Amino acid sequence: MKLKLLALSAFTVSAMSTVIPALTPSASAVCINTRVGVQVSVHGKGSTANQNQNATQSASDDCFNNQSSVTGVQVHTGKGSVNQNMNSNQRLSGGHNPTGVRFKPINNNVEVKVNVPAFPTFPK
Repeated sequence: MKLKLLALSAFTVSAMSTVIPALTPSASAVCINTRVGVQVSVHGKGSTANQNQNATQSASDDCFNNQSSVTGVQVHTGKGSVNQNMNSNQRLSGGHNPTGVRFKPINNNVEVKVNVPAFPTFPK
């Protein structure tokens, strides 16, 4: 009798594990902005590389369950100095928020600046 009860319990747990996910609402996320900006300069030892990145990231008040990814790369190789400027503007909006609760967006801004004074400077 205990063996039948144990088998019935195992069957019930197994059957319920396939039904419960259908009754559970799917997960939703807040709005997410992701930006990766990469600037690389390989230049002469006596020169300079000025690397600037200006990024803005925002989302509207009604934004829900949206995502944006942006990448940018600037590469310079040469003996002279260089100015590298990178501008980026991300704005997300829209979506249906069934909870009615306002979620702040998640903004990920990654800036990579590589400055390598490698080229030799030769006398004139």
